[in-house]
Amino acid sequence: MKQFDINNYKFNTNSKIGIYLIHGFTSTTYELKVLASFLKNKNYHVILNNLPGHGTTIEDCNNSKYQDWLDYSKIELAKLCSQTDSVFIVGCSMGGVIGLYLASLFPISGLIVGGVVLQFKLYFSTYYLNTVLCHFIKTREKKLAFPKELRDSMDFYGYQEYPLKALNEFRKMNKFVKKNLHKITAPSLIIHSNNDQVSIRQNVDIIYTRIKSQVKQILEVKHASHNLFDTNPMVSRLDPEGTFKFNLAVFMFLLFRSRSYSCR
Repeated sequence: MKQFDINNYKFNTNSKIGIYLIHGFTSTTYELKVLASFLKNKNYHVILNNLPGHGTTIEDCNNSKYQDWLDYSKIELAKLCSQTDSVFIVGCSMGGVIGLYLASLFPISGLIVGGVVLQFKLYFSTYYLNTVLCHFIKTREKKLAFPKELRDSMDFYGYQEYPLKALNEFRKMNKFVKKNLHKITAPSLIIHSNNDQVSIRQNVDIIYTRIKSQVKQILEVKHASHNLFDTNPMVSRLDPEGTFKFNLAVFMFLLFRSRSYSCR
């Protein structure tokens, strides 16, 4: 199954409560379509766009700089703020990192991040080896980053290979965003799965201890894989209502916080 979507989405533009959804590295809007549809049906003003270099070609992604991702997201969030009374951000994986950055700049009403990758699991490969290899090797198959026993059963979102120059930009962005975590004061929900093969538990601790939000909560789940908000095969097998529960948790957080804060 090809989990790829070139389209951008915008729903309920007359609603005064906005939600900006941000997908992960090498992924597309496909990753968050289930959540977008769920929130659309709750009458929120939902924005879900492909980041620069995503939803096109892997060459485009390799030609992108992390500042392109941040600048694009800043513009989209500013537009949403100008059209609504309150704004929330929901980010998955790298989208969570971008969400953290935006929350350090904008007086948003709330932040929800899941499967955030601020600290990479393969530390030596990402922080040392790839910084050299990316100048000689363009891509690497995604499945090679996972244990052999899992490779045949895994489906990947977006590109089927990692663009190595873009991965190095991701590393640089994480270093930059970490320095600004202390500026975040918005109510925050941090979601992590103990079954996540990409995001390590340390990411939760980094976020929770460094942000200055008075209202912050960790939601840990057992059965989900990295892509928390999609119709998750692992969740569907072990917990048929799992994805619905994640989306309901997001909705309840939004509902509770939306009455208290304004983006303006």
